[in-house]
Amino acid sequence: MGDDDEKGWILDSLVNFLRGPVWNVPILTFIEHKSLIFEAGVDENEDHHKIHEEYKTLVDFMLGSYMEDMGINPEQFESACGKASMNTPFHQTLFEQVWAADDFEIFKRMMIQKNIELQLQALEILQQRYGIIPDSFIPADDMPEGEQEVLEQVMNTNAMPQDERAILEEIKKKSLEEHDALQAELDAESRDLEKALVESKAEKERLEGERAREKEMLEKALKMSTDAQVDSEPREALPNIHSNDIDPAELKRRQEYLKGQRDKLLKLKQLEREKQLAAYEESAPQKRPKSSRAARKVLAGSTIDAQTLQVRKALAERLKAEVIGE
Repeated sequence: MGDDDEKGWILDSLVNFLRGPVWNVPILTFIEHKSLIFEAGVDENEDHHKIHEEYKTLVDFMLGSYMEDMGINPEQFESACGKASMNTPFHQTLFEQVWAADDFEIFKRMMIQKNIELQLQALEILQQRYGIIPDSFIPADDMPEGEQEVLEQVMNTNAMPQDERAILEEIKKKSLEEHDALQAELDAESRDLEKALVESKAEKERLEGERAREKEMLEKALKMSTDAQVDSEPREALPNIHSNDIDPAELKRRQEYLKGQRDKLLKLKQLEREKQLAAYEESAPQKRPKSSRAARKVLAGSTIDAQTLQVRKALAERLKAEVIGE
């Protein structure tokens, strides 16, 4: 095998690793659980930056475990990232996940989007339980193209990676099967809140508006990062899209209830992801054993150390080159 072929193999193997459950289970579990304090329109704070540092450590830790499994050193890894051609396709989400460890603005936007996405998914599950699909779920003919694309991405689970789509579909299925039992556990106030949420357009429209804006801001942050530009434009205020005929206190109650449903969804997602990881380990027990142990360590909440900062930077630069066509 020639030198170029060897480097290409390393890079393609890495991309397959980033697309698989050993990477996705700990990374997505971290992003989802830690995203809960990242709210649209809320200024960044010390906790946000602390979580960003934790994320850097996680990314470095998982990349380090991959190198150990492959038996390659940082120099070989960086050389492959810098010179090899990439033959394996990858979704831009992978670039965002890696690049976010190096750029707080990208990380923040990614986390806010995930928080909003989880609330939308929780609302979708509630609606499926009740068999209600509001008009706001159907893109209008005169909706701007960009907004319609975002709405379609939210509602069309085919836009998700296959593993994530399988997880959400399994949760929906279980939710429907347990609907009667769940309803029996709810008090009258909670049942009224659920019904108000699934029948009202206000909260759905608010979340869709925030998600569209955050998607735009994430794309802008990515462009700024890859172009090394400085953002001098003022932050745009979110439009108030709440219905005027709903009491603000009632809106707040609905939002808090939906966030509670989001938190329950998180627990179910983690359980399903752990099943995916277990299935992968059973089907390929000798494949990436150190990476699998690393993923398990992260899920268990154990302390991890990171020593591969330059490796992450090399990978981010390689993925950036693929994204912007350098």
